[in-house]
Amino acid sequence: MSRGQGAKTARSKLIWSLVLCASLWIGGWSTTSALAGDPKEGVGPASRPWENYFGVAILSNDRTVVVGDKGVVMTSTNRGATWTRIQLTKDSKYYDLYSLAFTPDGSRGWAVGDGGSVFRTDDRGATWTQQNSTQTAALLKVAVIDAQKACAVGEHGVVICTDDAGAHWNSQKFEDLVFFDVVFTDPTHGWAVGEFSTTIRTTDGGKTWTVQTGAKRIVTQDPYFAIVFLNATNGLVLGLNGIDMQTSDGGNTWQAGTLPDQHRSFYTAVAAPSNGSDVFYVGGEDGITARVIDGKVIRTSTVTSNSITSIAFSSHFGVAVGLSGTVMRTEDDGQNWTELQGSQLVVTRAQTGD
Repeated sequence: MSRGQGAKTARSKLIWSLVLCASLWIGGWSTTSALAGDPKEGVGPASRPWENYFGVAILSNDRTVVVGDKGVVMTSTNRGATWTRIQLTKDSKYYDLYSLAFTPDGSRGWAVGDGGSVFRTDDRGATWTQQNSTQTAALLKVAVIDAQKACAVGEHGVVICTDDAGAHWNSQKFEDLVFFDVVFTDPTHGWAVGEFSTTIRTTDGGKTWTVQTGAKRIVTQDPYFAIVFLNATNGLVLGLNGIDMQTSDGGNTWQAGTLPDQHRSFYTAVAAPSNGSDVFYVGGEDGITARVIDGKVIRTSTVTSNSITSIAFSSHFGVAVGLSGTVMRTEDDGQNWTELQGSQLVVTRAQTGD
């Protein structure tokens, strides 16, 4: 298989809307509460293999929020022992959500997904309000800078940002490619990565973006799926078949990496909790989880063969989510993972209307 064919296969096989959706449902969303079904005890996330999860965040006091198929938002306040589950709808239709992110204090967050869907929460994920992104392309990742500023990226080269808490979103579009991840190291400096070995950069808080690498539809250029920074200086990009790039000068320049774990694709990466260590945590195809320390990939014990799409850590524990109902927890800094098969679903409802 050629590198171009490999990129195409990965695009259709696994990532977000390019992974599982046979087609995109274009539509809006909105938000008041209505009962959608009776709670079913013993039916937790690990008991739903038909469902896929794409984003996870851990807030203060161990509150965990997960998003996934058909507008699913799940929250837990006890490290995944029990979950409250809602589905965001409009006109009795459900659309996939691919990413969520919160302010550092967890007071405000955004979730994004199919059809340019954007939702904001001001109560730590309990309820959500639709916002008008002016886009119809799927948004695959969102990064939150502060309570007023956020940026999201996705299909068809779309990059959107807000500086007024989502009341308005400005947009910039690159060549028709897909952006899979976006990250900020401070309120002004940000990066996004995507197909054809593309990296783009902003130095003005998302108002404008410029190409650093790629951005041309060259089939021999594999996609980048994830970007992460340990601090303002050191960053890592991961992609198809183990390709990677590294920076030690704050993203001004990037060098091809030499991670010794080729032929494995990583789809998500996060920095270690604030414990003074220089560790990246990564997850990807076939349930692979690992720590990247000093340029070395150290595999960790996993309990699934399903692809991992998102990982989050607090100072107490970590959660990884993925395809086919995968929800895992670690309490030893990602060295070992356990699947939350005993999780209990205690509330199920839909959020509909304005």
